[in-house]
Amino acid sequence: MSAQYFYQVEERDGVRFSWNIWPSSRIDAARMVTPLGAMYTPLKKGTHVPRMFYSPLQCKRCHAIINPYSKLISDVSKMWVCPFCFNHNQFPQAYSGITPEKLPAELLPQVTTIEYVLSRQSSGIQPVFLFVVDLCVREEELSALKDALLMSLGAIPPQAFVGLITFGTTVQVYELAFEHCPKSYVFRGDKDVQSKDVQKFLGLGQSGISGEVQASSNNRFILPLEKVEYNITSILEELQRDQRPVKNDRRPLRATGVALSVAIALLENTFPNTGARIMSFMGGPCTCGPGKVVGEELREPIRSHHDLNKEIAKHVHSATKHYTHLASRAVKNGHAIDLFSCALDQTGLLEMRELTKQTGGIVILSESFEHEIFQKSFQKMFEKNEKGDLKQGFNATIEVLTSRELKVCGSIGHMSSLNRRGNSVSDTEIGIGGTCAWKICALTERSTYAFYFEIVNQHSNKPAEGHHGMVQFLTQYQDGNGQRVLRVTTVAHAWASPNQGPKALIPGFDQEAAAALVSRIGVFKAEQEETNVIKWLDKQLIRLVARFANYEKEKPESLVIPNEFAVYPQFMFHLRRGPLVQSFNNSPDETVFYRYYLNCENTSNTLLMIQPTLDSYTFDQEPEPVLLNADSIDENRILLLDTFFHIVVFEGQTINSWKKAKYHEQPEYENFKDLLEAPVDDAQELMDGRFPYPMYVATEQGGSQARFLLATLDPTVTHMNNPTGARFTELIFTEDVPLEVFMEHLKKRAVDSEA
Repeated sequence: MSAQYFYQVEERDGVRFSWNIWPSSRIDAARMVTPLGAMYTPLKKGTHVPRMFYSPLQCKRCHAIINPYSKLISDVSKMWVCPFCFNHNQFPQAYSGITPEKLPAELLPQVTTIEYVLSRQSSGIQPVFLFVVDLCVREEELSALKDALLMSLGAIPPQAFVGLITFGTTVQVYELAFEHCPKSYVFRGDKDVQSKDVQKFLGLGQSGISGEVQASSNNRFILPLEKVEYNITSILEELQRDQRPVKNDRRPLRATGVALSVAIALLENTFPNTGARIMSFMGGPCTCGPGKVVGEELREPIRSHHDLNKEIAKHVHSATKHYTHLASRAVKNGHAIDLFSCALDQTGLLEMRELTKQTGGIVILSESFEHEIFQKSFQKMFEKNEKGDLKQGFNATIEVLTSRELKVCGSIGHMSSLNRRGNSVSDTEIGIGGTCAWKICALTERSTYAFYFEIVNQHSNKPAEGHHGMVQFLTQYQDGNGQRVLRVTTVAHAWASPNQGPKALIPGFDQEAAAALVSRIGVFKAEQEETNVIKWLDKQLIRLVARFANYEKEKPESLVIPNEFAVYPQFMFHLRRGPLVQSFNNSPDETVFYRYYLNCENTSNTLLMIQPTLDSYTFDQEPEPVLLNADSIDENRILLLDTFFHIVVFEGQTINSWKKAKYHEQPEYENFKDLLEAPVDDAQELMDGRFPYPMYVATEQGGSQARFLLATLDPTVTHMNNPTGARFTELIFTEDVPLEVFMEHLKKRAVDSEA
């Protein structure tokens, strides 16, 4: 198997497994070290996915959906054999004309991913967008935010439902059906309100009957955009800052916790169990009421990593408890919560993280609402496909079925457990485990989830000849047009021969997918367990190399790592140094932001976060990738760094001096002008295709912002080992060892007889 094969499978099915040849027994699987897992992107758009407008056929015993691996019995009885449990199932009358030469789409070998439109379960109700707007911001900030919201009204489908809540000292819910003037209902910001109180105060009737989605007859607050576009536009244009005076030594009273509580209650009572997004725009931290993350007085700083480690952050526990409770309520009704944090200081993403982690909402971190990071990212949320529908899925569930030889240990991603136990659920838990089904309130074409599996087959029970290990992903979601859709992806992998040992597994190892899967486990441990993640990563790496490399005991120089594993140690080296694991020099909110995207991006983007790319631009050759190394810095070249979150254009000292001398403005130096423009144009192309929109940094050798590049480089030249004559601007101030030393230590530990 090659990397090209892994890319093709991902393009077709949105799946990448860490191991593509599976050990045939529990004993052999225990020796793999790196877990058997899959990175799955349910809504991936690539190769055309057929969409059927009828219900799928299910196995009567295990409920797996018919797929290309199902065996067709060509006789009068017209039966098909389920490849998961080998049960024989009868075809319905509609399939009476099939033959081995004339197969329906779901049995074609190339159709391993297929979609079914479930017309009986489709409500026809378009998605709901409820805006929750912070009014405790500067006039310029509020103006930029209003412009962005007005822009979104032009991008939201006319039949979609919209609502508006604003907050500051108090919380206001706007009645969009009232045409004469802006009319709102006001809630106190220092006291939480229960769902039944919101229902009574706003005059909302019961909206759901036997689980069916049905808009409340008394709902005057969330209505189709085409009916209230003029009203909501007028209200947004007239919004003003919170009128409560704020002293110079105080923060504004900002009731974010109550505003989100009211928003969730409003949707609970109007659109239960239907696709909806609560889009919260925050210009600062919550300072009053439930969910408070910092006091009103400026002399009280918002918590830092140091405060968290010392357990002296007094608001964290109560605030986290409040937002976690809100998240569970939103999950119950299938509503996603988006957090747009736009402020110079922290806003409380740490305490609010469960709102997005459990519901699948979006997190955007920016310095202000005027910044292009917010503006461009917000615009991208409303992109449409070729049919004119939003590229989003709502109120989804995902279920994993496995053949009898393996079970699912859990998943790591932005989802919540449905606590559904079955034959395919393992007792070993990784991430969100103990279930084979999860709730996802919102997902996009980029949303990727990590699933982990355990081989349970006994050594004495060899898989049958020609039988494969099977996994089926069943993702049911509401699309942007209000239809209920079931996407089915079925994958099969061959079993390794038990007599060949670990060498049989090596050709099927996908080191890129493995790095992505292990990084998610590491971050999960960092957040949920008191584990030294770096030591855990090192131990895993040493055991993996010791298991699959060729070497002689106690002879590090003899160690040879197979090509299939050659880059994996490098990924782990950069992961343990980067902001995904380390919290040094980052605020708690920034750490939450970085880890959020690690847990929702595909393999390629995850690797970009772990190990950024670096390209060199010079006069005498085309742009080319260079090593992520301090030695790549040269005064006569321009470097383009992509860390996923940042795009950095770094000019060498000589290049920058020529630029300051304005040589590029002179006609005879046209080639220099082209050299300066090339990395900038490439950077713009990268940014236009990225979500969230990355920060752009233009800097030069010795510049103040050169740190964005230096922090990611392999520290071959540091203040600790500065060789004679090395330039000061190339020094990296860190105590981390370079990759070369890291690999030497790895070899020594791997060949140790006790490793």
